[in-house]
Amino acid sequence: MDPQSQGVTPVHTQIEHCRICRSTELKEILDLGEQALTGVFPRSTQQHVPVGPLQLVKCQNGCGLVQLKHTYAPEEMYGDNYGYRSGLNKSMVQHLRRRVEVAKSIAQPVAGDIILDIGSNDSTTLQAYGEHGYRLLGIDPSAKKFASYYPKHIQLLPDFFNRGNFQKVFKDEKAKIVTSIAMFYDLDDPTEFMRDIYNCLSDDGIWVFEQSYLPLMIERNAYDTICHEHVSYYALKQIKWMTDRVGFKILDVELNDINGGSFCVTVAKKESSHVCNDSVVQQLLSDEQEVGYNDTDVYSEFRRRVIRHRDEFRTLLRRLNASGKRVYGYGASTKGNVVLQYCGVTREMMPGIAEVNQDKFGAYTPHNYIPIASESEIKDAGADYLVVLPWHFRENILEREAAYLATGGNLIFPLPQLEIINNTLASRAAA
Repeated sequence: MDPQSQGVTPVHTQIEHCRICRSTELKEILDLGEQALTGVFPRSTQQHVPVGPLQLVKCQNGCGLVQLKHTYAPEEMYGDNYGYRSGLNKSMVQHLRRRVEVAKSIAQPVAGDIILDIGSNDSTTLQAYGEHGYRLLGIDPSAKKFASYYPKHIQLLPDFFNRGNFQKVFKDEKAKIVTSIAMFYDLDDPTEFMRDIYNCLSDDGIWVFEQSYLPLMIERNAYDTICHEHVSYYALKQIKWMTDRVGFKILDVELNDINGGSFCVTVAKKESSHVCNDSVVQQLLSDEQEVGYNDTDVYSEFRRRVIRHRDEFRTLLRRLNASGKRVYGYGASTKGNVVLQYCGVTREMMPGIAEVNQDKFGAYTPHNYIPIASESEIKDAGADYLVVLPWHFRENILEREAAYLATGGNLIFPLPQLEIINNTLASRAAA
């Protein structure tokens, strides 16, 4: 039986209204087709991976949120099959440490204060606080598999965050700092989540949350951000819509290059004494309005660029295959699975993917069942070209792979534009 035909439709529902403002007028702006759940890495070609549509719609006459047309059952996506681990990427570790230092400088926690990280993964963020008497808690439904990475001074609750689960640990006490990095866009009811944060936060506490930034996603053609886990794609306008109604004020906003382009928002309760950087907030809101992210033209052009990229990428791979070049993937990731499936990359076109996470060795990509192996194994196979699927870690990867490039290897960065890097040239790949 063809393994690609074994997908079983998961429990998913089509939304009837906007996840934030409940407007029922939703306009489709992009369709990446039916895809196997992009965050699942099957252990065999016989393992069933649920499939479902990846369609983006936009709230037309309400808050303007860009969001998935469907919601997937969390148990389908999170748990032992979840493959991402923060601590394996040096640039991500450094980024998370910086996030912690900034949060500490604002909130000024002292020994005994509660610090909560939602979506704590392997505890990389919480470890950055050190052992200074803080009461550190990570809540993450997928973190049970990473429990061995949690030091004794960090508590793990392997479950979904809500007010009730927080109170199971701390009863009526409140957190001084709450962080949620790269997870706020996973929520089917973000306003309710925000209310739970409000009720778990001390009156002088702060909440720091970071996620993909819609304008940067569009600007950089980063359609690989669109996956079954990420149901909402925010600009600052939608964040402010919610904070105004929940009772938060926005202290600061910072754009960065993490995950293809993100924004980090720091908020506190409106009545707190924390000072707002209003000029930065208002400038970003003004920029969003000026570019026209509430209009349809921006999204029509984005769709055209996504389709063009798919065609150019397939043409490049076929040309390299036809000339006898050995093309492998580099970095098995959720984002990479989006590109591989949307672009129709087969095992014949890409016979393997190099990976640093040992938990993924021997596993496969969903749908196309491309085998995942160690970096050394793939390089020993004589890879002429490596397609860098986690392209947003570009500088870190160029540094790591200097020796591979020095021996004649080629790195293909698929996004934001198709580009081949080797020791003699850095050129956009002509299809």
